[in-house]
Amino acid sequence: MKLNKERFLKTELGSSLKDCIASWDMALDACRKHEYYTIEYKKERNAADYCQSQWEVYKMAIKQFYGVEYCFTRTDEYFGLVTEDRTDWLFKIVKLKEGRENNGKEIQAVEV
Repeated sequence: MKLNKERFLKTELGSSLKDCIASWDMALDACRKHEYYTIEYKKERNAADYCQSQWEVYKMAIKQFYGVEYCFTRTDEYFGLVTEDRTDWLFKIVKLKEGRENNGKEIQAVEV
C-alpha cells in the first residue's frame, strides 16, 4: 500500500502519532531544564520514555502497512520523522525561538 502522507497525517492514527512525537520532543526538552535525579527530571524522563514506547508501536505499524521505516530526529531547531537516508520526511516541525512577545513561557512550532 502506498503512503499518502497528507491523508495519513489527517487520520486519527496520524494525528495521534504527531501528538506523540511533539510530546516526546517537549519531554526531552524539559529533561534538559531539570537537574538529574530530581522529581521534576524523573517525571519528564518517564513521559519521554512513555512517548518512545508509543513511537516504537507507530513505527512498526507504518513499516508493516506502508513498507517505510521512519526515524525520530530532533535538534534545537526542529524535530520530526525522516527516513534513515534523510530523503523522505513524514513531517518536520521547525521550532520557533522564544520571543519577547510570549515572555519565554512557550516555544511555538510550525510544520514544514
